[in-house]
Order: sequence, then C-alpha cells, then structure tokens
Amino acid sequence: MSCSDESESDVNDMSKLQISVRKETPDTQIDQNVINEAIEKRRLSVFAEHDLVIKIANTKLHVNKEQLIAESPVFEKMLADQSKEKDQHEIELDGKNLNDFVDFLRCTLPGTDDQVTDKTVHLVTPLADEYQTTKTLQKADDFLSKKSIQLGDRISSQQVISNILQAESHNLTSYLEESIAIASRKLFSRLVANPKFKKISSETRMKIAFKRWSDVDRVFESSGNLQGIIESTDFYQPYQIPVFAQPLMGDQSRPSVSYQVRPSKGSSGVSFGGKSGNVLTLDLNFSLKQFMQRN
Repeated sequence: MSCSDESESDVNDMSKLQISVRKETPDTQIDQNVINEAIEKRRLSVFAEHDLVIKIANTKLHVNKEQLIAESPVFEKMLADQSKEKDQHEIELDGKNLNDFVDFLRCTLPGTDDQVTDKTVHLVTPLADEYQTTKTLQKADDFLSKKSIQLGDRISSQQVISNILQAESHNLTSYLEESIAIASRKLFSRLVANPKFKKISSETRMKIAFKRWSDVDRVFESSGNLQGIIESTDFYQPYQIPVFAQPLMGDQSRPSVSYQVRPSKGSSGVSFGGKSGNVLTLDLNFSLKQFMQRN
C-alpha cells in the first residue's frame, strides 16, 4: 500500500469513527483528540507485539492477545484471569481448518481488517458466530444481504431456503429479511416440495406468508381491482337464506362474477382497467406475475 493510499484510508477511518461516535453520543461534544488517538491505535495495530500463539495442526499463528480479547468475548473468557489458559502463551485449537481460520482472523483483527468475499464469507461466518465476533458477523450480514438484493428473484427456491437457514443459524438479520422477501414471491408448491423448508422456524415461515399477503393486497389496491363482498353480518344472528352446499353437477359451475374495474394507474405507472366481465384485466395479471417465480 502506498503512503497516499494509507493517507486516504486514514481519512476514511476518521469519517467512519466520527459518524460512529455521533450515533453513540449525540448530546456529547466529541473530543477530537480521542478520535485521533483511536485512529492512530488502529494504524499501529498491525505492528502490535505478538504475545500469543494459536496452534492449528502443525502451524503456529502469532497474534496479539489484547486485540483478540477486544474482538471476541469467547477468547476473552478463554484467556481471562480465572481461565486455565491465563498464563499460557500458546493455545491449540482442535478440529479447525487452517485456511478458514486465517481468513477469519484477517477479517477480525484490526491489523488487517479484511472484508469478506464470495470465496470466504461462508467459511468465515460460522467461526465469527462461534467466537462471537460482532464486527465480522456484521460484515457477513452486509455482504450477503447486498448480494441477495443484487440477484433478487434469480435466486432459486432451493437456494433461498438454504439462505434463510444460514441467516437464522447465525442471526444475520438483514440477510434474513432480504431472503424472506425473495421467498415470498416463490410459488408455494416450489417451497414446500423441499424437505428443508420444514427446518425454517415457524416465525420466519409466518413472515414469508405475511409478506406475500401484504404485497399482493398492495397490487390489488394500486390497480383499482377491489371486488368482493363489502357487507358484513353477525355470524351468530339468524341467516335469511337456508345454509346448505350447492353440489356441482355436470357442466354446472359457480356463477360468474361481474367485475367493474376503474381505470387507474398502479405503482409501476401501468394503466389498469377495462370493460366489465368475468375475467380480470391483463394488466393486473402482469402485476401479479412477480409472485409466480417458478425457479
């Protein structure tokens, strides 16, 4: 990295830190010296003394204990005063993949502060969750939610179910919200055909249903195609007409309903309307097409 790049990075760091402090202390005057000190500490963090060794298999990773504790309450507990690891300068982690853990540390420790990528996000996220590194989890949540917005309905039913399960497992709230929106536009039959759909929490499944319900209502309201019974009656009061089912025989079918649709414009600017008949207008069908994702 050149000096000019580093200087530009410092300016960005200062801007981010100022915004962060304003959010946390809106009624308190910011001490510029405190901001400068925090930025300088971060700049020097890569050169901090390596006083702890993390051993994975036969490889030793040298890190700064203070930085590790600051980012992870799990490591803090492991290395705290009453921990059996207190006086140890080396800890061994069994069952960890070396490359995955290196990517995790690079995304977590301030000396490197890497961003997650398509290649690393699904490997780093479980480790960030395990060691409760909030900043790294936020990086993953931001990355995955933005990618979901970018791909949109091109994400298949099978993939969006996997995405929801991942978001639920690691509490990635923005990623979950975007995945719910995508799932709400899929055909119901496509979702429930996947055995993994049942693994989604009942709360999230309810949110998918409510999201679809709400959006479909919005389409009808914006199009002017609001037809149906508007009168209400007390269910427990005597009914004027005998209540019994009318069997359908032969070519007999339900009576057709006449729709009187007012010409109007939906949220997309498309004109809705047409003559009275027993078929909804083509424009409305087009508006509802977004809820028929078959992939």
